[in-house]
Amino acid sequence: MSLPHAILALLDFEKSSGYDLAKRFNSSISFFWSTTHQQVYRELGKLTEKGWVEFESVSQSEKPDKKVYHITEAGHDALLDWLNKPAPAARFKEPMLIKLFAGRLLSREALHEEVDAHENRHRKTLGYYREVEQRLKAAPGEVKRRYLLPYMTMRLGIRLEEAWLEWIQEVREVLNEQKDPLQKD
Repeated sequence: MSLPHAILALLDFEKSSGYDLAKRFNSSISFFWSTTHQQVYRELGKLTEKGWVEFESVSQSEKPDKKVYHITEAGHDALLDWLNKPAPAARFKEPMLIKLFAGRLLSREALHEEVDAHENRHRKTLGYYREVEQRLKAAPGEVKRRYLLPYMTMRLGIRLEEAWLEWIQEVREVLNEQKDPLQKD
């Protein structure tokens, strides 16, 4: 996936200011595609130059004017073209796994701290996804239908967070020397 196409997909749902778009990005697809506010703004500039998005300047009292972006027909066509091509398999990158892989070089205390921090992040993310899921389940039928496929991407996020938490418990057992996963059960 590429950042421009992620932005086009979000703008296809709803026009947004750059700030609101970055917030929506972080609350919807950030579990499978991360970015920063700066990257969103930079990409919006590039998409505007290509003619894939346009903006309307909106005056605000007591605040600077803001730009509200929307996808153009050319942007919609570019998104459809990209959507119709096979998606390559993603490569998984997780710094914590490198730390664990080389964990024999760390103290047991440092490893436990790393695992604790990782567990806290995954619990927090899982809690957030479950809150969003509950809000969506309580939404009117038309909203549920519109967000059915985005919801399915979040379901994978929920399952991944649950898998991380289950795996972290296995790591704890190994670190506490209560389990040797290489031994037969």
